Amino acid sequence: MEKKKKIIIIVVSIVLAVLLIGGIVIVAINQMSGNNSTSENGKTTSGGKLFSKEPKVTITKNEASQVEYDTYDNSLVSFKYPKGWTVEIAPVDYIHYCFKVYNPKNPDYMLFFGLKHEGFLKTEHARQVYAGYYPDAIFSKLPAIDPQTTKAYYEKWNEIAKYLNDVDFKSTPNFAPTFNNLQLGDNLGTVTIGGDILRGTYTGSDGKKCQGLFTATVKDIGSYYISENIWNPLGPQVDVWPLNVYNIIFMTAPEEEFINWQPILDNCLASIEFSQTFINGFNQEETTITQTIIANQKVYDSISDMIMDSWEQRNASTDRISQKQSDATLGYERVYDTDTGEIYKAPNGFMDHYDGTKYEPITDDMYTEPTAGYIE
Repeated sequence: MEKKKKIIIIVVSIVLAVLLIGGIVIVAINQMSGNNSTSENGKTTSGGKLFSKEPKVTITKNEASQVEYDTYDNSLVSFKYPKGWTVEIAPVDYIHYCFKVYNPKNPDYMLFFGLKHEGFLKTEHARQVYAGYYPDAIFSKLPAIDPQTTKAYYEKWNEIAKYLNDVDFKSTPNFAPTFNNLQLGDNLGTVTIGGDILRGTYTGSDGKKCQGLFTATVKDIGSYYISENIWNPLGPQVDVWPLNVYNIIFMTAPEEEFINWQPILDNCLASIEFSQTFINGFNQEETTITQTIIANQKVYDSISDMIMDSWEQRNASTDRISQKQSDATLGYERVYDTDTGEIYKAPNGFMDHYDGTKYEPITDDMYTEPTAGYIE
């Protein structure tokens, strides 16, 4: 009897040893092969460590993050623009060459470019005096630019746009856009031949707030005096030599999207090139400061660099506030992908229910960076 007990104990010991050794071998094999196994509490083991399962989320990329470009080329000017957008060329001569590129679904996504505008006097008093002599002349109808600054020019933009649409651009209805409640804020610096880079906001066509960068160079190139009183030629004199405005450029988009689209619109500006045919025709018509600018094919690349650099160096506190307000209004919070660094908008409360490790809330300084899309 005692002998049987010993045999049973030996057999049981051997079985337990085999099971134990087998378990160790299996774990070792799993560790070497990288296999994972799932435990009862929903955790996954890898190399003996536990981590949470990464929840699946649906990402919808926004349009700006996957934009593709077409090239416009009419043998006079060429440039790149977002595929699907509309290009319009103004019916004007070389020295006043003007075009705009915009999203036909929402024209507030736009780049506007004009080489030169003219017909502006230096003061309202000079304009009124001139109108007494020549009431139907362009100098009498366009507003004065006083002082001679970029800001003063754009403060009169809606009046200028109305004149251009009624006279110069009448064969292309509403070519020159107008801006409701335009507010010009930060001055971000200057471009190649002078002219400030201004940051502004306005009310868009759908009633939503839009944002843009605006630049133009106002040049006072001389003086010519006439009598203030047509009946008294020896009386007080007033300067009526007109101003020239060069490189009228602005890029706009809805406020919450401008951060995403500004680099794209800037790329379009940087890509502008004028053909030799255009330069030859231009030089026959214009011999002032713009002649040298047009001859330098890198000028708009340079201007775009200045605009981009000024934008990146801007005071970002305004952006943080406006982006936070936009998110609160639209019901979003922002998170970023810890693997790629891409920023996404997610529904409010997303992080309250998310138990993975791939996404984390953004920091305050990340509100000034573009977003890549949405987490549905």
